[in-house]
Amino acid sequence: MPSAFIPLDAINHLLKNWWKITLVAVLFGILGLVFSYFFPPKYEAEAIFYATIDYRDINFENLVDETGTPLEFSQYDVDLALSAVHTMLLQVKNQAFSHARTLDPTLDGETFNRNTKIERQHAEWYLRYRHEDPHVAQEIVNYWAEIGLARIQEAQASERIAPYVMTDLVSNATLPTIPIYQNRNNLILAGALIGVALGILVVDFQSRYTGKKEKQEKDPCSPQ
Repeated sequence: MPSAFIPLDAINHLLKNWWKITLVAVLFGILGLVFSYFFPPKYEAEAIFYATIDYRDINFENLVDETGTPLEFSQYDVDLALSAVHTMLLQVKNQAFSHARTLDPTLDGETFNRNTKIERQHAEWYLRYRHEDPHVAQEIVNYWAEIGLARIQEAQASERIAPYVMTDLVSNATLPTIPIYQNRNNLILAGALIGVALGILVVDFQSRYTGKKEKQEKDPCSPQ
């Protein structure tokens, strides 16, 4: 039977044997890395939209709140205005998926969503898609960017997007040539965390059972 659990002794034993825990974590992290190679490599294509605010089109002098205080364009207002790019791209997402299905009939909605990414960095919006075939990834992104730009221009013409929001497609997707390994970092991290947990269990198990055995050897008359 294991010896009684004493938290302070257990912690001290874990600290003394930290290298064992680290070794197990490293080994499982390597296993996660090896496991990542069993997933097919994917290629990521990327188109870039540029969106900014033309403050010359905003008449701040005539913009006041209910108390008559002049309004200011806050960062929240900027983010809200520029999010129109994201909104328009999502509105044509189903069309992009339908086109993607003509290129890859095996593609389903869940896989399409999982490999799609739209994110903003400062004044640029990035539309990305990953696929095992680099040509398919490029074609999907360029088609999506094209119909997305058309929807943005249509919204601007009908003033569904504020006139002071300046948007344009500044970079079409080029053919990706270097594959990326999806979830590799996550698999390595997961392997390392599993290794840490397993290492702690092994070291603690060893400490409690070894401690009991040593105690019995020192006191042969102790109850078994």
